[in-house]
Amino acid sequence: MSTALHSVTSSKFGRIIWLGLVCYAAPLASATAQQVLPGIVVSGGTLDPGVIAPTGEGQPGRDTPGIPTERIGSSVTVVSGEQLRAAKVRDAGEALRSLPGVHVSQQAGPGSLTNVRIRGGEANHTLVLIDGIEANVNSDGAFDFSDLLVDDIERIEVIRGGHSGIYGSKAIGGVINIITKSGRGPITAQAAVDGGGFRTRGVAARVSGGNDKAWLSGSAQYRRSEGFNVAPRGSENDPWWNRTLALKGGFRPIAGVQVDFSLRHTKKYVSFDQEQFNALTGLNEATDANNRSLSEMFLGGAQVRWDLFKGAFTQILRASHNHTDLNSVTTFGQTQNISTLTKYGYLATYRFTTPMLLAARHSISGLVEKETEGFTPRASFTDGRERTRERLATVGEYRGEYLRRFHFAATVRHDDNTSYRDFTTWRTSISVPVPEVGIRPHASVGTSVALPGMFEQFGSILGTFTGNPNLVPEESFGWDAGVEFTLPGGKTKIDFTYFHANLKNEIRGFGNTLSNLQGESQRQGIEIALKSQLTTWLYFGASYTFLDAEEPSGKQEIRRPRHSGKASVTAKFHEGRGTFHLAALYNGRMKDDNFGTFPATVVTLNDYVLVNAAVSYKVHSNVEVFARVQNLLNQNYQEISGYNTPGIAAYAGVRFKFVDPSTLAWAKYR
Repeated sequence: MSTALHSVTSSKFGRIIWLGLVCYAAPLASATAQQVLPGIVVSGGTLDPGVIAPTGEGQPGRDTPGIPTERIGSSVTVVSGEQLRAAKVRDAGEALRSLPGVHVSQQAGPGSLTNVRIRGGEANHTLVLIDGIEANVNSDGAFDFSDLLVDDIERIEVIRGGHSGIYGSKAIGGVINIITKSGRGPITAQAAVDGGGFRTRGVAARVSGGNDKAWLSGSAQYRRSEGFNVAPRGSENDPWWNRTLALKGGFRPIAGVQVDFSLRHTKKYVSFDQEQFNALTGLNEATDANNRSLSEMFLGGAQVRWDLFKGAFTQILRASHNHTDLNSVTTFGQTQNISTLTKYGYLATYRFTTPMLLAARHSISGLVEKETEGFTPRASFTDGRERTRERLATVGEYRGEYLRRFHFAATVRHDDNTSYRDFTTWRTSISVPVPEVGIRPHASVGTSVALPGMFEQFGSILGTFTGNPNLVPEESFGWDAGVEFTLPGGKTKIDFTYFHANLKNEIRGFGNTLSNLQGESQRQGIEIALKSQLTTWLYFGASYTFLDAEEPSGKQEIRRPRHSGKASVTAKFHEGRGTFHLAALYNGRMKDDNFGTFPATVVTLNDYVLVNAAVSYKVHSNVEVFARVQNLLNQNYQEISGYNTPGIAAYAGVRFKFVDPSTLAWAKYR
């Protein structure tokens, strides 16, 4: 038995999870379903853009072409828009908490820096795409998930495991692919207002409409909170606000040609505390201070898709731009870091069949992509010089389906870099659904790479940090293997996956700078995911992750719990007009660095359980009232050493929806 498996089965929490899943699954094994779980299509994790098929908004097909999950060997979790609306989460960080293999670290409360790690990787090992546009900030290579409000999100795909063979740098731990709502359908106006704990108030509005010829969606979101006291021994609240504007649309000028575009602008203000040494505790802790930051992010992208030969041959020309401006004022002075990322690409996919040879279907894709990164530090103690680095990538992918059962994919990518040596990454995966017995073995293996963030190389914070221009890219080799079980009736699925990865040249802090560690870091673990439709009105979901993440020295990686899990229940009532959602999240003990000593020492953060509840009810076909309670048990916990987290808080609001009936027939026009 492997070390990881032994640790799971021998731990108290692990035994509870295993026993609970077995006890839950046993009685369902003989049950018959009234309705099978819906199929899920994934648009990330592959070059093949999928075949466009006419469907309504938010359903697999024309709005969101992709590949069915049963044909993909990667481990995938999809959070649907319906799930987001049931849980009444406000930002993407909340939505991702305790998903299989995923850990969220938030520096304080809503609005504060929120990092997402997948399978023990760093925050900059998670590639984030919003409508196909890379959202990572190249200053540190990560994405702050508190920036992303969820009111206009249709679904979130979490694709675990290294994917540099497709996407290049950053995709070591996995990919989070976010798709926002499209504009197809009758002309509709929606608005929502809510408020509650910590003097929080929010408003969101969206107008959309279109048919198969043209469609458009525009949205605006604004949230503001007076915050709470982050400092363990302070009294000052830390306010924040977020304003997000988005525009998404497309049109089909002629048969077979489709043009899509997406624009998104986020402006966020956050007040935050200063970290200082506390002689009474011997720890570095947040201390009341008048620090503040103002950030702006613009994401823009467009593509032209041309389908030929009845969809057998697809060509896509695409371009995107990411511009981020981060201004901070602290006790050490004022800083400004400007990051840019521009991409141009050409993708071609050819699909064909060989009926006489293994009844096979094939897909061959090729991509050429040019990428330019820019970084400009502006402060009195920096040189203010813009630095750029460029990459030219060529990618090839083959996907095959044999005997209507075996699904295989292989991808190779070569990146020609101006600032580092060139590198080649690859990935293969296999999925074999056997519906007759309700099992689907799946596996993947590949290599990945992550370039140093440009702030890590060239940034500076007076008295506390100096970049290291000699950093080299981090490199990873990883694999996973698992089995998905579908119980009789098709309404319950359970997936077990083991994963393992080695990381070379890990970048870690050393004094006031960064350096590459010698040797290999190890990450391994087990992911368990369960989803079930118990009745036509009751849904249950659960997940558990065991993670063993170690540095080359054998030291446990910080801010990565060995045990984490989640269980949730969603119930529909009163003929579907009402929805109740209850979720319990467990985060096991984990390590963190205490920089109150030199060198830094390690502290242990206690485990905790968070219980969140939400309820909504349609008082009218166009009016919905809702409420939610976060941290129902009022748990006192820390996700980062020295920083408080919010206690119990309640929120309530109302949502309005107006549909122009005169456009119902028009919206169906093709």
